[in-house]
Amino acid sequence: MTTAVTSSGLRRWRGPKYALAIPSIIWYLLFFVIPIAFIVIYSFGTKDATRLLPVDLSKLTTGNYSEVFDETFFKTFKSTLRISVVATLMCLLIGLPVAYFAAFKVSEKWKTIILALVVIPSFTSFLIRTVAWRIPLAPNGEFSRWLTDIGLVGDRGIQLLETQTAVQIAIVYNYLGFMILPLFVALDRIDVRMREASKDLGAGRLATFFGVTLPLAKPGIVAGVLLTFIPMCGDYVTATVLGGAKGNMIGSMIASQFSQAQNWPLGSAMAILMIGAVLVALVTGAAIVWLFPWLIRALQPLTQSVRRSMHQRTIGKVRRVAPSRAHLIDGMKWLMAIWVTLVMLFMFVPILLVFRHSFNEGSSFSIWSGHTSIKWWGELFDSGAAWAVLIRFVVIIAAALILRRVLSAAGKGSKRLLNWIGPLGFIVAFVVNGLVTDWYHDIFDFAGIGDAIRNSFLAAFGATIIAVVLGGLSGVALARRPGVWTKIFMATVFLILVTPEVMDAIALVTWFQRLNDVPIIGYVFTNGIGPFSGGIHKLWVGQSLYASAVVTLIVRARLAGLDESLEEAAADLGATPARAFRQITLPLISSALIAGALLSFTLCLDNAVISTLVSEAGSTTFPVALLGATKSTIKPFWGVGAVMLFAITMAALAFVAVVLRRSGESSSDIAATFAGS
Repeated sequence: MTTAVTSSGLRRWRGPKYALAIPSIIWYLLFFVIPIAFIVIYSFGTKDATRLLPVDLSKLTTGNYSEVFDETFFKTFKSTLRISVVATLMCLLIGLPVAYFAAFKVSEKWKTIILALVVIPSFTSFLIRTVAWRIPLAPNGEFSRWLTDIGLVGDRGIQLLETQTAVQIAIVYNYLGFMILPLFVALDRIDVRMREASKDLGAGRLATFFGVTLPLAKPGIVAGVLLTFIPMCGDYVTATVLGGAKGNMIGSMIASQFSQAQNWPLGSAMAILMIGAVLVALVTGAAIVWLFPWLIRALQPLTQSVRRSMHQRTIGKVRRVAPSRAHLIDGMKWLMAIWVTLVMLFMFVPILLVFRHSFNEGSSFSIWSGHTSIKWWGELFDSGAAWAVLIRFVVIIAAALILRRVLSAAGKGSKRLLNWIGPLGFIVAFVVNGLVTDWYHDIFDFAGIGDAIRNSFLAAFGATIIAVVLGGLSGVALARRPGVWTKIFMATVFLILVTPEVMDAIALVTWFQRLNDVPIIGYVFTNGIGPFSGGIHKLWVGQSLYASAVVTLIVRARLAGLDESLEEAAADLGATPARAFRQITLPLISSALIAGALLSFTLCLDNAVISTLVSEAGSTTFPVALLGATKSTIKPFWGVGAVMLFAITMAALAFVAVVLRRSGESSSDIAATFAGS
């Protein structure tokens, strides 16, 4: 009896509710909250180029905010807001029919196919997709020459590259998928009975759409706007690659103040004003969304009188109208199907162009020579080492899959072990290849791009490990130990997700300068530890912020839908909290952790903004190297590297989808995972 009471007493003490989230709390405070706070402080300082940190805080002033509103900045500021607002509205208008068609008009099989076609280009490298638009927009490219031949443009060809129009097209393309996914999730979760009830009460299809479907889809619209408008305002990659001097955006101007002009106070003031403008724009949009239903209700008497008038005119013609309406409905469905097809083609054309131009025989990636060649693949890869590595990978993974099937047929091994045999086989293949051939250093023959690809993998692997640990622990804490602290923590996670990346990047750049004076941390970020340079450690920190927030939401959503009875039963049977977590909670969230890890890896592998500003010599990643290459003629071997990263990303995303599908997730849940919601 005494033992039972003692055991029960020990189980009742669990420490603070936020105990599991403490590592994430410290991480976010150290690398998000405090750096952003210093940006606010720097905005009131003055430039002092004689200091290592070029900011003088002894004389605080508001002069930087006055200086911001010069003609050049204000013009760029208005241009950025205009491009972002127009692009967000275009993404909404283009994506809403696609999401509606996928949610209501097709079977589950086609729904999955459409979502896959949306996800694939959306998670392809952002920079690669942007660079790909140089191919059709080049004045001397194939598309331009074709337009010239048919007489639509003059002999000079199209003049869209390095203009705001090129930036506008590419921004809509780059963010369209992140509008479609949350819209689909919101529409797919609408109870069909709500729409049927509206029609049974006499409402037409348009009235049902505007009165029932659209209001219920408001969470998806809000999520889509947040996922598109805020990153657009801080995007400087698109402007740098396609805009030139005519298509400059505020993100690139802010970055230049920190990296080139070394005017941190002015750059900080620009960043703060950018955030303020984003918030004002979002509040204005929210007000419009709030007023729209009110306007619909205010006009309801007028619309009802018009409908009664039309009903009286058409009375007695029901037999003729009914077939006409049926044909109209079929016609609308076909029009939506054609629209979805055109949108999918629009999303895949740049990717197909990248693949084709990786085989370009000429010396320019953007201009097609008219002949195919694999010489650029040979420039990048040591073909002998590549084939040996590939064969070993295939043999080891095939052996792991055969072992899984044999054990499953024999009824041996637990279900959890069988599920992990495939990933373990991949890990073994990875380790064995490295030990046998040292392929990590030898497979890439072209030194510059090979080093960049290796650094991209290093940065992505390290950031993913950090993201999974932090996100897994905090996700469990949010789902199982809720309290007042969850509101503050979720607000921080939300801020990490919606803060423009350029803001995070410049905050970290300035913060790392201050951390150089901290004994241990400064040594790590300056000299590095072991085989990893300090620049790689900085990339791990920067890339892990957004990735860990995504993993947190995925794990929290996974546990929130599961009953706590198994964990409570383990505690009642005398299991310690650590043992219950290891044997019960961890298997329950294993699929969410795998999905979060692979999704984090793809996001980190693609990261361009933070990598560009944070990376140092020796830690240059593929996106950073490619961004530098855009300042001159881009060689086709960059397309080879892009195709390789695309293949790896697609494999990771496919694995995520399989894991989520086997864990019982629906198409809507999988889409929500990819949207980070």
